This record gives sequence, C-alpha cells and structure tokens, in this order.
Amino acid sequence: MGEVSGLKKFVISSVAFIIVIAIIFIFILIPAYVHHGANNMPGYYNALILSKYSPYSTVVIEVDYQTGMEPDPKTIEILQKQIEQYSDKPVVIHVNHEIENNEVPLVINGRKLHDVAMGLQKAHRDYRTGWVGRNITIYVMYLDTTWHPDNSDSNNMPATDKIYSVGVTYLADSIIIFKGSFINEDLETTILLHEFGHILGLDHSNESDNVMNAQFNVFHNTSGELNKSQFPTDFSRQDKEKLARLHRTLHIIPPF
Repeated sequence: MGEVSGLKKFVISSVAFIIVIAIIFIFILIPAYVHHGANNMPGYYNALILSKYSPYSTVVIEVDYQTGMEPDPKTIEILQKQIEQYSDKPVVIHVNHEIENNEVPLVINGRKLHDVAMGLQKAHRDYRTGWVGRNITIYVMYLDTTWHPDNSDSNNMPATDKIYSVGVTYLADSIIIFKGSFINEDLETTILLHEFGHILGLDHSNESDNVMNAQFNVFHNTSGELNKSQFPTDFSRQDKEKLARLHRTLHIIPPF
C-alpha cells in the first residue's frame, strides 16, 4: 500500500509540475518572446492575435499622431470592429496626440524609415505586449512625412517629390500611416485596413474590391478622378477564409 501511495503522490506531483510549466510557458515565456521579438516581419504574430487558443484575451491598439494628422474616428471604429470580428476578442484603442512636428523629418529615405520609426516609438509608445499580461498590442503612427524607397540623403530631397507610399507595416506589430501624403481623405479607412491586413499576414491582391490591393490606380474612373464609392473596406473571400483558419489554429507559437 505504501508503494502505491508513493507512486500516486509521484504522479500527482509530476502532473502538477507539468501544469505549472505549461502555465509559465503560455503566460510568461510567449509574452516575453513577443515583447522582445517584435522586430520580426509583418504577419509574425497573426495567430497570437487571431487564434481563440492564444494566451492573449484582449487586443490593444495604440494610435499616436503628429500635430494635424489626427485619425478619422470612423476609421478607428471600423478597424476596431474588423479586429473584433476576426479575433473574437475585445479591442481597446488609445488615440493620443503625442508626436510634434519637429520630431518628424519632411522626407524619409529607404532604411532610415526604421530608425525614425523606432526613435518615435521609444519616445511615445505606452503599451506593449507584456511579460504576464493578457493583452497583445499593435502600434500605429499617423505622420506628416513622405517616404521614398531609395537611400539618398533625405536632407537633400525636396518634400514635394513623388509620393511612394501612403502606409507601411514595418514590424510584426507596427504601422505607419502617412496621412500627409493622402491624395484623398476618403482613402484613410482603406489604407489602415490594408496595413492591418499585413499585420495579419495577408499579401497584396490584384482584386479591385479587396482592401489588400496596393495599386491605387484601380480606384480611378475613366476621367482619371478617384471613384470614392470603390474604396474597399473589407478583405476578399479567400483572405477571410485564411483569417477564419487562423482563428481556429492551435499553432500559436511564432517561428524562431
């Protein structure tokens, strides 16, 4: 009887130990990995955001904007509803006017974008995916600047040069909206949802009614004017199916 009792205690202790290790892994190690590994490519944490098995129960969106670049409240509301729809998680959004004009160069070139963005994050970002918290965060900045893909000296390039991009997803959890470069204010929702699609791991599309279409000439009518009624604000059927699979997936650990 003594041997049986000892074996029973050993089994119970082993199970308890495994449970403790699992809890530590899910609620501490994964958040720690995400917290320190956010420099990875867009889409890296899509399952952690969307999966119902993710250790994160709430999505936090922090939006910091430069003077004069305040986001449209309707756009922020649509983003919130989209995230809630595909993740089935509550979404908390913080919108702050924290970035001053003198902090942002008029033009950013090539890889300098990363340095500028990280400097602004260091100065202004308040919310991050923590060690033991159950909130996974996404950071959005609205800036009045122009980004060019080449690596020439941005100090020697005029701000009126050709616009290359109106939005970019530059980390696994970070987006910049170049609102000062918008050719039409009605594009804001399309641009923000497009960049958020990259956060979720979605690729560009050739479909004109898909928010992941990156070619804005498809929104012009025959006279060359922008057709506001054609600005997409939703994903394609295939993309929705991918997001639904991510919501059901058990594979929540990002690749190393």
